[in-house]
Amino acid sequence: MIIAAQRAGIVARLLAARQGGPLLDTSGISLEQSDAYAIQAEVMAALGPVGGWKVGRGTPEEAIIFAPIPAAAILPTPQLWPPAASRLGGLELEIAFRIDTPLPALDAPDFARQLAGCVTPLPAFEVVDCRLHDPDQAAPLWRLADFQMNTGLVIGPALERPWQPDDLICPPGLLIADASVVADGLLTLPGGSPFDLLIALLRQVGKHCGGVQPGQIVTTGSFTGLHFFKPGTRLRGHIAGMAPLEMMFGA
Repeated sequence: MIIAAQRAGIVARLLAARQGGPLLDTSGISLEQSDAYAIQAEVMAALGPVGGWKVGRGTPEEAIIFAPIPAAAILPTPQLWPPAASRLGGLELEIAFRIDTPLPALDAPDFARQLAGCVTPLPAFEVVDCRLHDPDQAAPLWRLADFQMNTGLVIGPALERPWQPDDLICPPGLLIADASVVADGLLTLPGGSPFDLLIALLRQVGKHCGGVQPGQIVTTGSFTGLHFFKPGTRLRGHIAGMAPLEMMFGA
């Protein structure tokens, strides 16, 4: 476990990297999971209100990981994403949930049914960047500390038709970059269904960064994998039954 003074220095360097400063060199520094979440919380406190969350896992059997998303970094489609806000140009097509009302008690016997009535699905692009000097070589806990490489969301309109959680398990979808098809067909999440990931987040997030609150957006993992795009690329995404998404990485 790192000491408080060391953590404060890491937080300062991550915040500076978000403003265009040098990327954080993590070599020679080991983290525990508690360190990663403590760094998240301190960075988030400096960035402003929490507007949402990302949650994911590699398989349905794995434990989830999660990170807050600043409210200022959740933007509507169509969107021109500033080049300074994403040096990597990473993007994923996802299903997110808007938290519409106070959430049911976690120990409610019909928690899942009640939860479905408190949230509304919507499509999202997760924009991916990293404040680490070498994210490929950095330990996974470092990426977790850096908000699991999240830099923001572009969200579409919330779903207006009736829906069931099973509707979201394997939806048809499409991702196009300029004129090139990146993904087309039935979409699946390696970590399980979007609704199950939402439930897992609510059961584990606790009071971290204030917990999940009404009005926030929870995005639940990539249907298309992580792809990187050049500045000026126009992205279009569509998940069946939902409104299309559009954004462009600024040049």
